Amino acid sequence: MKICWDPKTTPSELRSIFKTLSGHYPITQGKHSGTNVSFQRAPEIGLCEVRLRGTSAEVRYSTPAQATRAVGALLSGIVKNNSTYREHTPFTTLGIMLDCSRNAVITTGHIKLWMRRLALLGYNMIMLYTEDTYELPGEPYFGYQRGAYTEKELKDIDAYAAKLNIEIIPCIQTLGHLEKILRHGTYGPIRDTSSVMLVGEKKTYELIDKMIGHWKKICRTNRIHIGMDETHDIGRGRYLDLNGYRDGFSLFNEHLARVVKICKKHKLKPMIWSDMYFRLGSKTMDYYDAKTVIPKTVVKKIPKEAELVYWDYYHDNKEFYLKWIERHRKMNKEPLVGSGIWTWSKYWYDHTITGNTAGPCIEACYEAKIKELFFTQWGDDGAYCDHDSAFAGMVYCADKSYGTKTPEKTRLEKRFGSICGGSYASHILASKIHGGIKQIQPSMWDDPLFDTTFRNQTGNNPKQMAAIAKEFNTLANKLKKVTHDRATGDLRYAYHVARAFADRYAFSASLYAAYTRKDKKALRLIAKKVPAMIKSIANMESSFRTMWLNHNKPQGIETIQARFGMLRARYQEIALRLGEYINGTVKTIPELD
Repeated sequence: MKICWDPKTTPSELRSIFKTLSGHYPITQGKHSGTNVSFQRAPEIGLCEVRLRGTSAEVRYSTPAQATRAVGALLSGIVKNNSTYREHTPFTTLGIMLDCSRNAVITTGHIKLWMRRLALLGYNMIMLYTEDTYELPGEPYFGYQRGAYTEKELKDIDAYAAKLNIEIIPCIQTLGHLEKILRHGTYGPIRDTSSVMLVGEKKTYELIDKMIGHWKKICRTNRIHIGMDETHDIGRGRYLDLNGYRDGFSLFNEHLARVVKICKKHKLKPMIWSDMYFRLGSKTMDYYDAKTVIPKTVVKKIPKEAELVYWDYYHDNKEFYLKWIERHRKMNKEPLVGSGIWTWSKYWYDHTITGNTAGPCIEACYEAKIKELFFTQWGDDGAYCDHDSAFAGMVYCADKSYGTKTPEKTRLEKRFGSICGGSYASHILASKIHGGIKQIQPSMWDDPLFDTTFRNQTGNNPKQMAAIAKEFNTLANKLKKVTHDRATGDLRYAYHVARAFADRYAFSASLYAAYTRKDKKALRLIAKKVPAMIKSIANMESSFRTMWLNHNKPQGIETIQARFGMLRARYQEIALRLGEYINGTVKTIPELD
């Protein structure tokens, strides 16, 4: 559908959005042949409504995010003629957090493409999670060979986002998760442990002041996420040597108070991940420990200016989320909620676990009347996932967040195809790489001679290994038919991942079976398959490189390429070891024993 809008009658808050989207979507200014759309602000909270009558459509909306989502619905062809399409969302903020610190740093051009899609899906906020992947004046180690964003790039991202009514919130770290910086000798004076800053040290706060002041210059928002999560060993490194033992609660609150003061100086409102309060109150340092106790004296000392972000990507029942939201409220805090669209330690977006966890989280947020919700997309273990594949999750979570309890596949397909490009069903098919095959979570990075993960998951049973290889083979054959689909996630990469796993697991199954039987004739045939195995890995590597460079800066790719290099070397070693065993040079292969 072609959308036409009149700048004379369209509210001023929407004009820059549609000007920015034109040229990328069939959205034109003025009256033309197509669907002429008018817009009217509505007092109803979270309303997204479209009335379509022939070639005219009237959009009623609460905020620009709902108006843009309404246009997305029209573009998708899911608004029927002579009918009214209505959705509601209780969320004033609906956003994503994109991890730009685990190797992959998305390019500015590609994040702009993301923002256009997100706007049409009804999102209005993005956090770029940057531990050290931004240039900081006077700090040459910040982001060195890590693909760091320049100040110019970040200002460009923020300005483009503003045109689309998307808030860019800086998401940094001001206590832990700073191992990439603290490993450098120049930061020795502010190092407590390998990843945690030294609380109480003057130079610590000088650096934090520089970090926060830098982001204040860049983003037009008055909010900043200052991190401070998972600092399990706070006060247990150099701090302990210098000052003796202090309990974690007092150290954490002391540090938070000082960082909040810096934020106030720069006129920024801070938020932190909430987990450390719950962990410090747990005997097992578990964020989700029902027995955790946070003393009232600790709660009183939490700076009132600091908002808490309740992050949870793991629970599959609404009741747990409701309980933890209530526990945050008992701390006199109205939490923001961070759910997860699963991309971390994955090769492709994992739809199964996202649906099982983000789904009930959204429902709990609805019931609890949470106002701000966002979905994290982490890159743990190297960010080798095709991050664009996560748009299948973003489309799904947007539908859930706009009131659809069970999103319809047909509607998801249309919205995905029109706004993102490509097939939603094919992206979901590819997600079966994770969780769709006998609950195996595949690991390409294991040493192929040991294959520890696979052997553990299959009980070292060659028949079970072969059965899993067969399922990956079936999946690969299905994905081969859709390798042309690369408008969003690169399904050619998904195919080569599935093919490499099918080949690898079939190889492992036959290797262990033949070695267990001491069948040297079979092992001789297996050794001859090593070149084909290396070729399969090489095909995955080549498609990975293409996928990566299509939307990430080049720095970071070397980490994954080193793993591919290890795989080649170790498969060559397998051929050598088998040859030595077959000709009697060695009597056994200890790695297989």
